[in-house]
Amino acid sequence: MEPEPDAVLKEGETLGDWTIREKLGQGSYGAVYTVVNKKGELYAMKTESVKSYNKVLKAEYYVLSELKRVKAQHFCAIIDSGLIGETKYLVMTLVGLTLTELRKYNPAAKVHKFSLGCALSVGIKCLEAIQEIHSVGYLHRDIKPSNYAIGRIEVRQIYLLDFGMCRKYKDNSSNIRNPRSFAAFRGTVRYAPLSCHVAREQCRKDDLESWLYQQVELTTGRLPWKNMKDRDDVGKCKKLCRQKEYVKELLGGCPREYLAILRLIDSLRYYSDPDYARICDYLREAIRNNNVSEYPYDWEMLNEKTAAE
Repeated sequence: MEPEPDAVLKEGETLGDWTIREKLGQGSYGAVYTVVNKKGELYAMKTESVKSYNKVLKAEYYVLSELKRVKAQHFCAIIDSGLIGETKYLVMTLVGLTLTELRKYNPAAKVHKFSLGCALSVGIKCLEAIQEIHSVGYLHRDIKPSNYAIGRIEVRQIYLLDFGMCRKYKDNSSNIRNPRSFAAFRGTVRYAPLSCHVAREQCRKDDLESWLYQQVELTTGRLPWKNMKDRDDVGKCKKLCRQKEYVKELLGGCPREYLAILRLIDSLRYYSDPDYARICDYLREAIRNNNVSEYPYDWEMLNEKTAAE
């Protein structure tokens, strides 16, 4: 689906104080650009037509504003926002490569995965980001490697992106909203939690489940259902991987602490308050037990190797 024409800009065009440098991507909501200000500083700009049915930009603005209020560490800063003509825009931090891109960063690698120390350290930061968004009353509902990115300059910084699927799980009195009897599928099939496959309302546990699938993929380079096309088949495979005789299909090649994390996440219910610290402790235990280092990250090593050549 093409974006509304009013929300598409060309290189060299200006919008307020911002000049368009390059289009980074587009969707049904509008587009994303690299923009530059009068000082020559680079940022990202998201645009959306006022005619757009899905008010993605509004959601993004509210979520990022709430995260700024609590001084969250893993999210882009809002630099500017406004409406010019028929185009709404939001200017924010320009990030670097996504975890999906970084996982495939070394073309010589036979398996696209991170080293264990890198995967565990990145996993902790990704989990911290989920805890931060939950702390302001929102579920992300589309946790996956392409929605995490490193900093453009600070290559050890991890950002959580894209709030188009977000939903408030708390009401204005900070009470957890009661679940709907039916909830349409939200998210990306490969990383979606079991709840999505049975049309159940998502909760904090479900973001953590998606995070664990991502974590397994970053660690081993694979997920058992990677090549399955049918959504129901993927759901059945995820469920089967919980059984004792099949759990190695999911967690084979992972530190043993991942099984403890899976059991912890699966024990949570709709109203449960997840023990994020315990999950982080498991990851730190895995770092110690496997005698691996968090730093430097894999992409730092590759950059050094390229520079040396």
